[in-house]
Amino acid sequence: MKYVSFIILLFAASALFAQDSTKTNTVIPPKIVTKLNFGEDLQVNDIRLKFVEVVQDSRCPKAVQCIWEGEVIILVDVYEHNKKVVQKKLVFNARSTFNNEIGNLFTSDVLNISGIKVMPYPVASNKILKEDYYVQLDVSN
Repeated sequence: MKYVSFIILLFAASALFAQDSTKTNTVIPPKIVTKLNFGEDLQVNDIRLKFVEVVQDSRCPKAVQCIWEGEVIILVDVYEHNKKVVQKKLVFNARSTFNNEIGNLFTSDVLNISGIKVMPYPVASNKILKEDYYVQLDVSN
């Protein structure tokens, strides 16, 4: 009886710990990082984005010690089918999680557009002209 119980226990244990032999492949949707220059448009399918304003740039310049790291605030107009839908205000700072949210500029079932960061980063000796600014965008399906 002990021998039969051992055999049954052995088969049960091997059935419980057996692994599925089918392999699955995870498909990662393509991710595109592009830049949108100040004053210019970017067309993605039926969505058009326009970087319209740098409201504030108080980021601490490189090679300078600051009490607060500062932030940059920009405005981006979002158009759908050539009709302005909304003007998005994006705030980028070291503590902000908003700039890391997927689809913070536009989101739909098939498309997410997110602002990643604003460049160039300030340097103490140089003033940044508005036309030199650009925002890096993550465009994903």
